[in-house]
Amino acid sequence: MVKKARILKFIRNTSISILILLVMFLVAGAAYTWYMGQNNSENATAITAPIEPTPGPNFAPTKQADNVPTGASVQMISSPIAPGSNTSITVKTNPGAICTISVIYDKTPSTDSGLVSKTSGEYGIVSWSWTVESSVPLGKWPVKVTCLHNEKTGVVVGDLVVSNKIEN
Repeated sequence: MVKKARILKFIRNTSISILILLVMFLVAGAAYTWYMGQNNSENATAITAPIEPTPGPNFAPTKQADNVPTGASVQMISSPIAPGSNTSITVKTNPGAICTISVIYDKTPSTDSGLVSKTSGEYGIVSWSWTVESSVPLGKWPVKVTCLHNEKTGVVVGDLVVSNKIEN
């Protein structure tokens, strides 16, 4: 009978311990769920709220000194090109420079309407587009750009290749 009383006491204590642990796990789980729900509701509000753009750095061009030399460089030229196709050139120079372009095919200057004088933009970029006449002979022809800024001149010559064999 003492043995049976010990077994019953052991079972009772074990059952109470398991019950207490179960209640602790349930309370801890409920507290954790409530706490995470509090954080998620704040994050959900932040995610659904519209994102206001923040002003970025100002990339305005800097003003150049008046005594800066005038330069010119070819940034891009569409070449090689087939006769009768459109082509273009982009040149970097001083901002506000007045630039002229001439294209000479076999000692004959092009008279395309796209080859007019232009003023470079605030970043010093100027571009031209024109049509290469279908009668232009095949070969490499000079595209000369002259830019004038503060009575100083910059000149650059790009090579325009006119060919029937154009690779894509």
